[in-house]
Amino acid sequence: MTRENRLEQATFLRSLAEEFDQLGEAYLETRGVLVDYQNVPKEMPEEEADIVIDALRDCCRSVKFLFKIAQLVKAGVLDSELLYIFYYEEVWGYLTEKLKFLMRWVGTGLDLGANYNAHELARMMVALQELSKELSAIHQKHGGDLEGYKALMMYHQERAKGFLADPSQFSVGSPNYIDNWVEIKKSEICLLRPPLPGT
Repeated sequence: MTRENRLEQATFLRSLAEEFDQLGEAYLETRGVLVDYQNVPKEMPEEEADIVIDALRDCCRSVKFLFKIAQLVKAGVLDSELLYIFYYEEVWGYLTEKLKFLMRWVGTGLDLGANYNAHELARMMVALQELSKELSAIHQKHGGDLEGYKALMMYHQERAKGFLADPSQFSVGSPNYIDNWVEIKKSEICLLRPPLPGT
């Protein structure tokens, strides 16, 4: 890669700072919603479901953005060493947690509300795991500690193994889909008719 090309890439990467910040802040603002659910309920009030969908949407936007970055690196458009220098923490921070939340709700119907599905999530996860390994190898080369990373990735890969082996089980129309579906209870709003004149 020429020096000129690296400078162009560095300029491009700097231009992404605001988007990294905005997506990171949006995720942290809604993270508390997703952390509260260790298990997916079988039914939810409509208002609660809307809050979860919004949180999943913020989480998914962040993951989709990182997925695009991973694709640019894989295509050779972006240099992984430069990406590491600019955004290692932003890419790696909360990544496995974001994927865990998206996996937890996939196939529930709320995933569709948040604009993702099982096959799309599986594709993004594979690409982001590859990018994560590449950035971590660079981190180690620069003298960074990988003990925490290795433990977290082993735990994440164990959790993701079943999902990645067959994401179709979480797709619309699969036999498991009905069991995973969350029933949304519509709120009953009582509309009061104003009193008639003279009553």
